[in-house]
Amino acid sequence: MSSRISKSTNRKTEERKFLAESIELSRELADMPCSYCFKHQKECLMTADSSRCSECVRRGRSCDGTRVASSLKKLISQEKKLDKDEEEAGEDLLKLHEELATLQARMAVAAGRLSRIRKTKNKVKERRASEFRRGIQGLEGEDKLAEELSRRENEASEELQSLNPEGIDWDSLGLGDFNFDPLSSDVVGESSSGVVGH
Repeated sequence: MSSRISKSTNRKTEERKFLAESIELSRELADMPCSYCFKHQKECLMTADSSRCSECVRRGRSCDGTRVASSLKKLISQEKKLDKDEEEAGEDLLKLHEELATLQARMAVAAGRLSRIRKTKNKVKERRASEFRRGIQGLEGEDKLAEELSRRENEASEELQSLNPEGIDWDSLGLGDFNFDPLSSDVVGESSSGVVGH
């Protein structure tokens, strides 16, 4: 029984050795060395028809070379995609920086214009207030002058009346049409002009 097992084992060993040598004859390096070959610094030789390298076939072990290569290809593909995405993101960021710079320049111009408008508006308000105060003061001055003239007119009229004008011969003085009513300024004016003419 043991001899049969031994013969079977030897036959499998020989088969693995033969297959390994066949693979080595192709001299095709794997895209990525398997873990065993990488660890022992051996050439990882593999054919397109085999999923295991020559060393793993000889040892009768599983080979992770194809899995490693497949994983590496995926990682390389992802890295390339990320490189492209990074470049596009950089270009987008640069455009945004340029747009931001343009916007900031426009904002500075608009802010300057707004500041000038507000200063001019404040000056106009100050001038308007000044003109209003000047106008009010002018009106008050005119009112005071009118009041003063009216007061003096009344005083003059009262003074004339106190002199008993009924006993005076106004015709002889050229004031026959004189009106002692202080409200009749027109008559006073006419009488005064008559005196001047006389």
